Amino acid sequence: DGVSVIRETNTMPQWAGSCWYYLRYMDPNNAQAAFSPESVDYWQQVDLYIGGVEHAVLHLLYAQYWHKVLYDCGLVPTKEPFQKLFNQGMILAYSYQDALGKYYHPSQVEERDGKFFCIGTETEVFSQVEKMSKSKKNTVDPLDIIKDYGGNVIAITGSNGKTTTTNIISKTLKNNSKTLKNFNNEIGMPLSLMNASSKSKNLIFEIGASKLNDIDYLSKILQPHVGLITNIGNSHLESLKNIDGVFKVKSEIVKNIKKNGFLVVPNDNKKHLNKWKKMRSDITTISFGMKDDSDFYPIDVKIKQNGLSFLVTSRLLEKPIKISSSLEGTHNVKNILSACAVHYCLGQNLQDFSKLISLSKLDNLRQVKYKWLKGSTLIDDSYNANPDSTKKSIDLLSNYNKKTVLLLGDMLELGRYKNKLHKEVGEYAKSMGISKLIAFGNLTRHSIYGFGKNGIFFNDETKLKNYLRKNITSKNVILIKGSRGMKMERFIDV
Repeated sequence: DGVSVIRETNTMPQWAGSCWYYLRYMDPNNAQAAFSPESVDYWQQVDLYIGGVEHAVLHLLYAQYWHKVLYDCGLVPTKEPFQKLFNQGMILAYSYQDALGKYYHPSQVEERDGKFFCIGTETEVFSQVEKMSKSKKNTVDPLDIIKDYGGNVIAITGSNGKTTTTNIISKTLKNNSKTLKNFNNEIGMPLSLMNASSKSKNLIFEIGASKLNDIDYLSKILQPHVGLITNIGNSHLESLKNIDGVFKVKSEIVKNIKKNGFLVVPNDNKKHLNKWKKMRSDITTISFGMKDDSDFYPIDVKIKQNGLSFLVTSRLLEKPIKISSSLEGTHNVKNILSACAVHYCLGQNLQDFSKLISLSKLDNLRQVKYKWLKGSTLIDDSYNANPDSTKKSIDLLSNYNKKTVLLLGDMLELGRYKNKLHKEVGEYAKSMGISKLIAFGNLTRHSIYGFGKNGIFFNDETKLKNYLRKNITSKNVILIKGSRGMKMERFIDV
């Protein structure tokens, strides 16, 4: 009919191209190949993919298709790019738009006699239900959720023990919502917040950091009544450089605690404790630790292979609080002490805390124990590792009166201290009487140097699995530990 048309030649639209984002950063400086096998092993598979309807139907399908192509070409080892998918569906919300199509934020709009007008200009706008989108100015800000929330907010950070302590508090504090799994970064924490029940009187969130300003960003959203720092240790040193950098980023929580709130901190380092006490004069600082000059400390500590018991003692309490728990290890004494201190800050009955913690099934969340090869005992602590958490796991392993074996993978993100810290872990395992150290990866060869005799190093997965099948017996207790990127869980099913 003479109408001019343009032929569409863009067969790879923007939403299809963006499906590559999960691969683009795996090995960006590799000029020889798309990515090295080491990069694929470290980054793949993606732990969690979160998307709405458009992402699920468009981006995801293309991502799965091209990943399958890469798999067929032998470039990636898995058929699927994502371990877990979370489709949040089509989230709808009211939007406000004028006759010219301009959108207005709800804070710019007021209702009068059933009609809506822009505040200040008196332009009439029309209310409608649409997909939640930044372009339509109808998204929900986590800051607004917290601002309208009338209950208590507890924010937990630290180098180790965040997830365990979060779960202790959640199990012993009534009417609460907590962090989903261990979603503690700038994506996971807001997701946990959006998932929390509006009826909860207590919100308990762990917040993590890998670089400066991470804790400031997350705690600014939460504006906690109680901020808890579990400990300061050697973690993320590649970006934080040293212990001072770790202290600095974890301490970012302090400035975002609400006025007249509480800061709960470890009494492991007097220099750190004194600094924390001087940071704010309008909040109360409470300390916990193994030393009797802590505000909360333990006496009569008994550590067993199936639990622990002790008395919480404090100048703030009329009498000690009896603790009996299924948790194992000295590090969990500190985790329980910090949780008890949080209960005190919230004005809770600590005798109730005592009863609930004894009744609650609080398994070692990162140290799952079960029978393994030839009747041996396996402690699966493979989720993650840094030097301090590894030493705590060694403490736990040393409690067993059997031939103890530590299977250790590389501890990553330790920067210039990586060789020294790996060697120190080997030396510590030796000093604690660990029978054998089996090391895997690259950096753990330094752990073998520190451990000495009865240490054995592998950099071949198949050879290590064969060694385990042949040499592990019913007389062994073996603990598996390593950074997330090492995927040490691969050695459980041998």
